[in-house]
Amino acid sequence: MKRLALGVLLSTTAIVYYSQAVEGIRIEKITVEEKAAKEEVASKKELTQEESKITRQIDLGEILSEFYPEIWYMRKAGIANDLYIRGFSKDNINVLIDDSKIYGACPNRMDPPAFHVSSPQIDKVTIKEGPFDVENAGSLAAVVNVKTKDPKEGVGGELGGSYGSWSYRTLYGWGYVGNKFIKVLAGASNQYSKPYESGEGKKVTEYAVYSPNGRYKPQYINDKAFNIDRVWFKTILTPNDNAEIKLSYAFENARNVLYPALKMDALYDRTNRLNGDFVLKDIGLKFSIYYNEVKHDMRDTFRTTSNPFPALGYSMKTYAESKMFGWKLSKDLNLLGVDTTVGIDSYLRNWLANNVQQGGSNVNNGMIPDVNIKDIGLFIKGSKNIDRLTLSAGLRYDYNYSKADPDSMSSSNKNLFTSKNGNKFSNSDNYLSGYVIGKYNFNKKDNVYVGLGHTVRAPDPEERFISLSGMSPWYGNPDLKPTKNTELDLGGEFFPVNNLGIKANLFYSSLKDYIYLYQYRASNTSCVPSSSGNTTCTTYKNIDAAIYGGDINGVYGFTDKVFAELGIAYQVGKKTSKKGLYTDSDLVEIPPLKARAAVKYDDGTFYGLVEGIYSAKQSKVDSDLKEQQTGSWFIMNVKAGYTYANKLFVGVGVDNVFDKFYYNYLSYVRDPFRGISQSGVPVKIPEPGRFIYANVSYRF
Repeated sequence: MKRLALGVLLSTTAIVYYSQAVEGIRIEKITVEEKAAKEEVASKKELTQEESKITRQIDLGEILSEFYPEIWYMRKAGIANDLYIRGFSKDNINVLIDDSKIYGACPNRMDPPAFHVSSPQIDKVTIKEGPFDVENAGSLAAVVNVKTKDPKEGVGGELGGSYGSWSYRTLYGWGYVGNKFIKVLAGASNQYSKPYESGEGKKVTEYAVYSPNGRYKPQYINDKAFNIDRVWFKTILTPNDNAEIKLSYAFENARNVLYPALKMDALYDRTNRLNGDFVLKDIGLKFSIYYNEVKHDMRDTFRTTSNPFPALGYSMKTYAESKMFGWKLSKDLNLLGVDTTVGIDSYLRNWLANNVQQGGSNVNNGMIPDVNIKDIGLFIKGSKNIDRLTLSAGLRYDYNYSKADPDSMSSSNKNLFTSKNGNKFSNSDNYLSGYVIGKYNFNKKDNVYVGLGHTVRAPDPEERFISLSGMSPWYGNPDLKPTKNTELDLGGEFFPVNNLGIKANLFYSSLKDYIYLYQYRASNTSCVPSSSGNTTCTTYKNIDAAIYGGDINGVYGFTDKVFAELGIAYQVGKKTSKKGLYTDSDLVEIPPLKARAAVKYDDGTFYGLVEGIYSAKQSKVDSDLKEQQTGSWFIMNVKAGYTYANKLFVGVGVDNVFDKFYYNYLSYVRDPFRGISQSGVPVKIPEPGRFIYANVSYRF
């Protein structure tokens, strides 16, 4: 029973998947951030030592969505799905890799931040919900921090792979060698698949029908869906017991990634990531520096729309680059009996995208016009235990400056932008963020907490400066104000009996100047408003809104080997001030109720799980943006695994056992190369049908 009690204490949605036997991804979910005695003691839901090996390992978004009901993903393709947390998405969520900001290059997020790291690289994922982060700029609603593996002393590593339906395969290997003074780790992987099939037996590429002449060419319907190579290196230097230097590099080359939810596919997406950390332990000083770049080339080469241009090989193309350079200096200290961290950080973000349409006759250079965003921030946070009460607070100040380069824009794009915004190609913002949290511990297990936070997120380069002329013009709004989130969270962890754990959380988020899409009819492509016009123009506006909801998770231990798990999440999004621009009160892309129930067996050698995942119908949709209702669905997954001698692991699984045909609510894309068919109806992409897979790894 000791193992059972410990397992329930550590997790309220799932316990340990082979944590004793084969190390995998550790996933930690934090509702609010608190520190006491320099240890995280936040109210949290943990899947500590969670095993990615008992999933199909295709996509981090899918892995997290399976375990946490409040996490969803946007389905664009068989991989690279964008994260949604409690109804927030895109830049409203800070996604970090090794504490470093990274942004994709694609204007329509073919390559979201989480895409640029793979399962074999990952040691731990921390999910911090709410506006309770002051160490990073722009953490409006959540922070997802992906920590990669560190090398260790001695010699070790892992070889592994996966194989599944539709020729899906992953092969990887990594190893380390080290002593007290220097440790080195290196790894490589390849990930490949053909297009998956839906529950009705059709290839996902067959749903991408935008017009009679806008679909996949026959030879690409069952061609490769993605082929991704990755290599990574990390070294840790320890000149003495007090100092540590950590340097890392990673490269990713994704080729021929098909995106049926969009009108183009990625010919390639290449990423370089460099990180350096320098720590002096005795004085609590840490300096981090990082640089990353993404080069992205997307075209309609694999679609029939490219047929009129055989020599060129495409009718549409966008080439984009994203670059990030940043640093952070922080120091831990005890200030008047309060454990405190102070710091300063800064980053420079650059984004450029050039677009070509109609086989080169319509050149849209500078659709994202070589935008630079510079940010510098100061922060302080601290916490203190007072008997059973833990109090923590944080404060942050940011200065943010954004500037576009009008010389990078083609004349048509520049004319569109200046006709709507004049010559305003820059803006600056400065703002405060902060939080205060109180947590009361009734005993070592039961507690309640309340947190109030206020965070600000400056507009991104696309929202302020995009300019895409053509049949459906799209332009930015340089006068956008930063979005401000003032949020109240409350909840608790309760263990009414020794083998039952319950975790509940409620939140209410008041959003001032929420950045929102705005579409209107125009008489022509110059976007002159006209109610009878045939042109749809798109831009961005500030509105006021609210997102609120909650989640509850529980686990019950029948024995020290058999557990039942249950999780439910629900959120609502409303426009609280339509500013005379909108008629529908519902916010776009707010997922419906989702629930997960599972029964699990785990004795440290054998593992088995049966789980069901349910999504309710989403009828609360935004008609202003032509959003459609999505029906309810229920699927069942089964998994099993075996570990031998703490080294060899073999796992098998079947997702969507009954081969159900269904759509995830986030099954189609709104902007800017939105998946709208000729009839004006969104092209929706169904989820995979029955997926059978096996995972094997050997640790040495």
